Amino acid sequence: MIFLLIASLFAAAPEQLITAGRTALQQGDPDKAVEVFEQLVKMTPNSSEAHMLLGRAYGRQAQQASMFRAPGLASKTRTEFETAVKLDPNNIRARSALVDYYVMAPGFMGGSYEKALEQALEIKKRDVLTGYFEYAHIYNAQKKPDQARSEMIAAVREQPNSAKAHFLYGLAMIIQKNYQDAEPELENALKLDPEYKEAYFRIGQLSVWLSRKYERGEEALKKYLAYTPKEDEPPLYRAHYWLGQIYEKQGRKAEAKQSYTTSLKINPSQKDVTEALKRVS
Repeated sequence: MIFLLIASLFAAAPEQLITAGRTALQQGDPDKAVEVFEQLVKMTPNSSEAHMLLGRAYGRQAQQASMFRAPGLASKTRTEFETAVKLDPNNIRARSALVDYYVMAPGFMGGSYEKALEQALEIKKRDVLTGYFEYAHIYNAQKKPDQARSEMIAAVREQPNSAKAHFLYGLAMIIQKNYQDAEPELENALKLDPEYKEAYFRIGQLSVWLSRKYERGEEALKKYLAYTPKEDEPPLYRAHYWLGQIYEKQGRKAEAKQSYTTSLKINPSQKDVTEALKRVS
């Protein structure tokens, strides 16, 4: 079976490899995603997208790895993101991935707020709204919530009719756990664009964190579950988990159990879902 899988990957076109790797990430299988995207990089070594996807897969592996393997995988993650940016300086998603890495990694593993700010500046030259968000993200990581908020207020003032501006404002508030202020921004995003799918996922989360509007949260998560997320959007197994949380808070244990079970079928390595399932079983 393993030989047949490897043989099929060698025969696959780049588009098929991208689809297979993204599916593996959405299903919580970074090992398979790494195998697929390494083959993609071998096939298309000058593709910025291929290196970015491989970096994401290494990053997911690092999150699940032992303390002995994690540093090496983190280094591979950074290298792939940096390569992606060198190959295509306009790859905003690769630059955003680098911001995440520089913000989260300790200094001895290449983490650096200075480097993160350099990437945010380059992003803002190419995508103003994402640039504002990345600055806010960095300020949140530096425990500067007022500066983070100022960035997003400026973004909304600059583009008041942009669903993306309101969504990113709400997401920045979620990052600093300011759930009260996040909620109206996410709803504003959906008023401007009812198809802004990730906003539905975040509204579902907020209903749990704020312990209110459970019907709205349930409706929002069900809409998200009818959608196929992109690789940089929350995976469906997490939507099942948050839906289970809503059911559990309402005392609907049978439905919560079903949601948690479905989540674990897709990705069995979720400790919080395993614990949640024990509570309602």
